[in-house]
Formats: sequence, C-alpha cells, structure tokens
Amino acid sequence: MKALRNVALLAALISVGEHAAAQQPTGSQLPQDENSCATCHGESELWGGENLRLFVPLGELAEDAHWKSGVNCHDCHGGDPGSFNVGQAHARQVDGAQSGVLPFRPALSEQIRSSARLQTQVEVCRRCHEQASDAFMVSVHGHGLQESGLVVTAVCTDCHGSHGIYPAFDRRSTLHFTNVGATCARCHQFIQERVQQSVHGRATAPPETAGRPAPGEGATRTPSCVDCHSGHDRPHPRSTAFRLGLPDRCGNCHAELSSSYSRSLHGELTQLGYLPAAKCSDCHGSHDILPVNDPQSRVFPARRMETCRQCHAGANANFANFDPHADHRDPTRSPTLHYTYVGMEVLIYSVFGFFGLHTLFWFIRSIAYRVKHGRPRRLQPGEAAYVRFDKFHRTLHVIVIVSFLGLAFTGLPLKYSEQQWAQRLAGALGGFESMSFWHRVCAMMTAFYFAAHLAWLMGKIYGCRRLGMTWRAIMFGPDSMVPNARDFRDLYGMARWFLWLGRKPVFERWTYWEKFDYWAVFWGVAIIGTSGLLLWFPEFFCRFLPGQALNVAKVIHSEEALLATGFIFTIHFFNTHLRAERFPMDMSMLTGLVSEDELKEERPELVHRLQESGRLERLLTKTPPRRTLVLTMIGGFIAVAIGLALLVGILIAVF
Repeated sequence: MKALRNVALLAALISVGEHAAAQQPTGSQLPQDENSCATCHGESELWGGENLRLFVPLGELAEDAHWKSGVNCHDCHGGDPGSFNVGQAHARQVDGAQSGVLPFRPALSEQIRSSARLQTQVEVCRRCHEQASDAFMVSVHGHGLQESGLVVTAVCTDCHGSHGIYPAFDRRSTLHFTNVGATCARCHQFIQERVQQSVHGRATAPPETAGRPAPGEGATRTPSCVDCHSGHDRPHPRSTAFRLGLPDRCGNCHAELSSSYSRSLHGELTQLGYLPAAKCSDCHGSHDILPVNDPQSRVFPARRMETCRQCHAGANANFANFDPHADHRDPTRSPTLHYTYVGMEVLIYSVFGFFGLHTLFWFIRSIAYRVKHGRPRRLQPGEAAYVRFDKFHRTLHVIVIVSFLGLAFTGLPLKYSEQQWAQRLAGALGGFESMSFWHRVCAMMTAFYFAAHLAWLMGKIYGCRRLGMTWRAIMFGPDSMVPNARDFRDLYGMARWFLWLGRKPVFERWTYWEKFDYWAVFWGVAIIGTSGLLLWFPEFFCRFLPGQALNVAKVIHSEEALLATGFIFTIHFFNTHLRAERFPMDMSMLTGLVSEDELKEERPELVHRLQESGRLERLLTKTPPRRTLVLTMIGGFIAVAIGLALLVGILIAVF
C-alpha cells in the first residue's frame, strides 16, 4: 500500500511539476520521470534512525514553490538525477563546502554546521535569488555569517525551510504569521516568550494593535516577527537604519499614533536623522509591550516618570504628564492644545489675509504710479543725504537680520522635518545637534538686541522727561512708535489711493506699516522667546507647570515662528525692498541714509517739522563711496535671497 501511495504521489508530483514548469520556465526543467532523487528519498522504508533526515515526503514537494517552478533536486544538491547508482547519484556531493553544491543536512544540526557550508548554501540560493541574497548579506544575519563566522546565524533554509517551501500567505509556510513565531523561536526562544506575553502576542489583542491582514485572510491579526523585522536586509535592532525606520514599521499597524508621533518633537527629530530621539520602543518597549492600563507597562502612569528618565534625568511627575502623541487637530484628546492651535491659525490667517490684500493692491497701484510719475532720485555716491537711522539702530538691525535668518535656518527644518529639502538642509548644517547649538546662539542674540533696545528706550524716555515733555507727547508724539489716530487716517488714505479714489498720502516720521513691523518684533520675541525657553529647559519649568504646557509651548512656538518668518519673507520684504518705490533694495536701514528727493516725496511733513525746529541741517551728510554702497547692497541681497529661498521651502511644505 505504501509503495502504491508513493507511486500516486509521484504521479501527482510529476503532473503539478510539469504544469508549473510550463508556467514558470526556471530551474533545469528536468522531466520528472527522470528524477531518481525523488523516487529514492520519497520512500520512507529506506530511511530511519540517523538517516531519517534524508527522507523527503513527496507530499511536501508536490506544492513546493521550487518544485512547481521546475527546480529539481540536482539544481541545488548536484549529482546525477538519472542514476540509481549511489556513487553516480551523489557524485558531486563528496564535499559540499568545496564542490559548490548544497550539502545534505538538517537545518539546525550543530554537528555538521560550519561557516563554509553555510556560505555555500547562501551562494547556491543566490543563483536564482540574487537580489534577496545581496540583501541578506548586509543584514544582521548575513553579517553574523560573513563577518563574524557564526555557525548559529540563520541562513535561507533556517527561515524558509528546505523542501516544503510555500508562499508566506500559505498556512503551511514557515513564514505564515501563525508559524513565524515558532520559526524565529528556534534561535530566539526567550524573545518569543516575551512576545507571547506582550500585547502583540496575546490572542485577545485589541484591534488597534492588530497587524495587517495576510493575503486572503480578510481579517486583522496579531503581529508576527516579520511585521517588524521584515525583509532579507533586516538591520540590527540597535543600528541607525533600524531605529530611524522604527516609527514607519510601527505605523504599518498604528497609523494614527504614528502620524501623531511624526508631529511630535521626537518624531520631527527622528525624521531629521537624530538617533537619540525617543522612538516607539524606547517608551513602550520592544518585545515586551504591554497595554497602557497594565501596571507593568512602561507607560502606565505610575511608571511613566521612570521611563522618561531614561533620556530626561530630571523628569518629575509633571514632566511625565507630557503627551508624546498629542494631536492639536483633536479637540477630544487635547482640547487645550486644539484651541491654542485654532487661536494661532486665526491670528496667522488674519495677518496674512489683511496684509496680503494690502500688498496686492499696493503692488498694482505702485507700478501704475511709477510708470506715470517716475521715482525720486536715490542715494548717489558723494551727494547730499539725510541721516534717518543712527549707528546704534543700524547695528541692532544687523543683529536682527543675522539672528532671525539663523533662527529660521535652524528652526524651519525641524518644523518641516518630513520635507526632503529640510532633511538635506539639516544634514548640511551638521545635523540636529549642530542646528540646536546655533539655534540657541541666535536665540541669545535675539535676547541681547531686545534687552539693548529696551535699555535705549528707557534712556530715551528718561531724557524726554528731563526736557519737560509730557507722557502724552512721549507716547503719542510724531517720533513715537506707538500707534495713534494719524496711523488710521494714513491707512484710510492708502486704501483710497489703492482704488484710485484719492491722492497718494504722505507720512510723518513713521508709517503705519513700520509701526506694525516694530510691534510685531515685540510680540514675536515675547511669544516665541517664552515658549522657546519652556522647550529649552523642560525639566526646570515642569517643576511648577504641568507637562502638557510643553505641548502647548511647541504649538505656539511653531505657529508664531511660521507667522514671523512668513511675514518677514513676504510682507516685510515687499514693504521695504520689492515695491516699485524701493526696488531692488531699500538702503535706508542698511546705510542709515535717505536721499533728499526720497525724504521730501514720502515724508514732507517730517521735513517741514525738522526745518522749523532747526534739526534738519544737523542730519545732512554725504552719501558714502560707490564701493561701500555696492558692498552694502550685496549684503542686503544675500539676506533677502536666503529669506526668499526659505519662503520657497515653506510654500512647498504648505501646498
């Protein structure tokens, strides 16, 4: 009966093999009736005891992926498949390690495993699976074999099997999700035991932890080893490639959590390639992940502070209250954060909406006006000019330019860390640690010029009071930057001019848009600076603030920085440099000077007031040489070019 059964199986094997060969012309395509290997090794009575390993049930071969593709025994093992003579049939299997053929051996037999034989097996598989083999050789398993010579490292047959190889979605496959744990446990038994006790290994795993459905399964399932450690090129778990790719692996099943992680500071740092930033496994564990409500979980409220202290030594209970997956779009999960974000968005859209229209109308009207009237004579080397800004203010403005561009250069890549340009810029700047250092240097420069200006301002007020000026005159006089009724009249006059309903208005010392720029720096430094300090020293501020204050600070810092950079690189650049009256560069702040024609056309009331007070002549000077003007203009062009380049990056990220 057994012989009859073997004949029937062999017939079925021949039929299936011939059909597969016709569909996939690979392997030697030897007619099955000429293959004596299957005839002998498929007969169970011939093999027993120590030789039982040489028995290959024909049933295993019938659906084997190789056999169905026309790959025969001798394609891997060598020998003469048409001979029943033992010597001829195994002629090429004298010394498998040297002969270039795959030696007969059980997958994990320690007695006959050797580095040379394992490498030979990989080379044999490489004949057909070159890409997979190349990937394997750079993996942690391949490195163990090739570089370390470990005979316990896994090779092809340890994972895929030898003769009964099936597609991974086939339940008989060693890599089917129901079997892969046992397959990996042959080497990683203790890890598999931890996985079985984790949320991933429990049969009652909640839906959000369920893995991707296997082809044809149609339902979710608990994750298996290959869901996280997939592919032949699986890197070492402590390697840079594995750690940086971990959020994406987890995101295959936890899409929403992965998305919220990517918007967190940890996620942004990871996308910039910063290895020490906390990854999923740093907080939740790797193979021993437990539900959040499990007292043994690393993120259980009572243990969260301990987990945070792995990276933040000074973390306290307040700090552990920080939400690493906070979502500003979700009012249910994070209501305070959500409405903070909404408030910042309203501010951004209001500012850009108003000044965007203002800029558009001004752009159109100024071109028409200049075509008709021309523009006043600008600064000319050696000619008369008037001092508009003294050396102190010009110096502070240079510090403002350098620090602001530095903050934008080192901050925007973090905000838009998912963008390729941001990642390249971060790499060019030396990575996050270098960016962080220079960002803080620029922040201290900002604090310096802010404090220096406040000190100057207090000295100015003190001097005015000593001259007998009233507080009203100081606060709302023509030299004050405090908005007053005149500014609203000027705005109305500009609106009429935009619409061809009135004459072009003239101004006193300050225009309403200059005052807006001035006060924008005040509120920007206050808001960005305060929120930045919270993010710079989170452990200190969490001594008296809840951890969720850090979530709020990040949103405020990010949104206000976007408002500041976007406004400067669009509205401010237009107001000062790109409008028809000033194009291509306004030199007044860079040189401190303004030509007589420009001053009289735009600010005749200022000229009249200074003449009456006798101060106009004291402001008269000469324009510096052409070389100085050219070098100054080049410096201005560089700053504007950097700003516009960053603006392009912002627009790419936004749209």
